[in-house]
Amino acid sequence: MTTADAEGRAPDPGVAEQARRAAVRAFRPYRMWPTVVAAVLLLAVAGAAASQVISALAGVPLGIPIVDTAARQVGDARWDDPEVQVASAVLALIGLLLIVVALLPGEGRWAALRTDDPDLLVGLSRTALRRTLTAAVLGAGGVESARVVVRRRRIRVRVRTELAETEELRAAVTAAVEERLADIAPLRPYRLTVDVRRTQT
Repeated sequence: MTTADAEGRAPDPGVAEQARRAAVRAFRPYRMWPTVVAAVLLLAVAGAAASQVISALAGVPLGIPIVDTAARQVGDARWDDPEVQVASAVLALIGLLLIVVALLPGEGRWAALRTDDPDLLVGLSRTALRRTLTAAVLGAGGVESARVVVRRRRIRVRVRTELAETEELRAAVTAAVEERLADIAPLRPYRLTVDVRRTQT
C-alpha cells in the first residue's frame, strides 16, 4: 500500500519518481569485502614502500628482502622489456576489475518497497521476504513442502507435492506468490520461477 492510496488519490508521478530514486540510493547494496581487501593490500604495499624510502633517506635502510629484490629488478628494467609490459597489463586488468566490481551492485540484504513518498523509505530483508513468500506458497492446497530462494532480481520456488497433476498446482503457487508480491509492492520487479515435483513414494 502506498501513501497516496491511503489518502485515496493517485500519486504524483514526479513525487513517485523522487521516492523511487531515494529508495534506490538508500538500499543500494555495496561490495564491502572487495573494498576492504583492496584497501588493505594497497596500504600494505604503500606502507612497505614508504618505510623503505624513509629509512634509506635517513641512512639506515631497513633491508626488507622482498622490497630490495623488487627495487633491484625495477631499477634494471626497461619499458620495452616483455616482463614490464606483462606486469603493466596485469596491473591494468586488476585496476579495471576493481572498477567494475565497485560499479556493479552486489547482492543486497534488503528489498526496497514502493511508497511513493521520498521521505518514507521502507525495506524488507531478503530473509523476511523469503519467509512471507514461503508462507504464501504453503497456503496453496496440495503443497507438501516448499523452498524459496530470493536473489537480487529473481525468485525461485521449489515445491514438493503428492498430487498427480502438477500443472494446476504450479499455476496456483505462481498466483499465490504474485499476489503476495503485489501486496508487498517491491520497488523492482522479480523474475519468478516455480518448479513443482512429485514426492517419490
